[in-house]
Amino acid sequence: MKTILWKELLDLSRDYKTLAYVVVLPLVALPGLALFSGGLYSAQSIDVYIVDADGSELSSLFAEGLSRYLEGGLPGVDVNVEIVRGVEGFDTPFGSIAVVIPEGFSSGLEDLDGRVSIKLVVTPGSPLAGQVASLVEGYTSQFERAVVESRVSRLADAAGVEVDVDNLLDPLEVEREYIGFGGGAAGARGEAVAMSARVVAFSLFFVVNPAIVFVSDSIVGERERRTLEKLLLTGASRLEILAGKMAAAAALGLAAAAADSLALVAFFALSGFGLLLTPLLVVSWAASSTLLVVLTAGITAFISARSETIRSAQSGSFIVLMIALAIYFSALVVDYSRLPFWISIALQAIPFTHASLAVIKASVGDLMATTLHMTVLAGFTALFIAAAAREFSSERIILLK
Repeated sequence: MKTILWKELLDLSRDYKTLAYVVVLPLVALPGLALFSGGLYSAQSIDVYIVDADGSELSSLFAEGLSRYLEGGLPGVDVNVEIVRGVEGFDTPFGSIAVVIPEGFSSGLEDLDGRVSIKLVVTPGSPLAGQVASLVEGYTSQFERAVVESRVSRLADAAGVEVDVDNLLDPLEVEREYIGFGGGAAGARGEAVAMSARVVAFSLFFVVNPAIVFVSDSIVGERERRTLEKLLLTGASRLEILAGKMAAAAALGLAAAAADSLALVAFFALSGFGLLLTPLLVVSWAASSTLLVVLTAGITAFISARSETIRSAQSGSFIVLMIALAIYFSALVVDYSRLPFWISIALQAIPFTHASLAVIKASVGDLMATTLHMTVLAGFTALFIAAAAREFSSERIILLK
C-alpha cells in the first residue's frame, strides 16, 4: 500500500494544475471575490433628488434631514443628494431617485388628523436604488414618529393630562431571550454561533468535489490508459491499490478542506461578516470534513469501479455532487429539526446530511447528538469503502465484468 500511495502522491505532485485548482485557487478566489465585490460596491454612485414642492419650514427640515441621512447611510457608496425647490413637474433622470414632497406637506402634518403622501420615484432593476429607497422609507418612519409624538403631546396638553409619550405609543415591547441546549440562557452570542454553523455546514460542499475528480480519474482514467492493470503486476493486491488511491484522494481532499476553510473565513472577514466559532464547532467541522473526504472517495470509487468510461464515472459522480450541494445549501435556510418525521428520516438516509447535522448540533453544545451523527457518518463511510472494495476486483479492473 505504501508503494501505491507514494506513486499516487508522486503523480499528484506532478499535476500542478490540479494542485493549483484544489488548494491555491480557493485561497485566492474567495478572498479575491470579496475584495472584487467590495471594490465594485464602493465604486457605485447614485443621484438622489429631493423635490420640495411645499417650500415650508417643516418640509425644508424634512428634506435637509433626509439628505444627511442618505449621504451617511451607505458607507463607501457615493450618494449625491440635491434638494430642488420651487420646481413644478420635475422629470426624474433615468437611473436616479426622486423624493417628491408635495404641496400641503406642512399643513397636512400640523393637522391632528392630517395625512400626507410622499412620492418616491425609483428606477427598477437596481439593487443600489432599492437600498436607497429603503433608507428613504426608514427616515420617513423616524420623522413620522416625531410628528405623532408632537400630536400626542398637543392632545395631552389640551386635555390637561400628563402622559409618557413613549409608553403611550409603545405600550407593548418584545424582549428576545435565547435558550440554549439543556435549557440554559444562550444569549445573542449563541445565535451568532448557530448562524456561523450554518455557513460552516454549507462549506462542507467544497470538500466533496476534489475527491470526486481525483478518484474518478485515478481509477477509470488509469484503466482507460491501461496503466491500472500494470499495478497488478507489481504484486500489490487489489485492496492495497484501492486503499492507496483512496488515501491519496483523502490527502488531496483534506488539503482542499483546509484551503477552503481558510478561504471561507477570509471571505467573510473581508466582507465584514465575521464568523463566531466555538472549540466544539471547530472540532466537529474538522472531523466531519475528514470523514466526508473518505466517504466521498469511497462512493466515487464504488461508482468508478462499475463504470466503463471516465465520462460515465464522472456523470455518476456528478449526481453525487448535486445531492451534496442540495443538502449543504439547504442547511443555510432549513432547520432540519422542524421537518416532518418522514422527511427527516429520508434525509438522514443520505450520508451527507449527518456531516451537516454534526456541525449544527455542535454549535448549540449538543455533544451527544454531534457524536451520534459523527458515528452514523463513520458507519456510512465504512459501508461504502466495503462496497467499493467488493466491486474493485482484478477482473473488473481489466475487463469490467
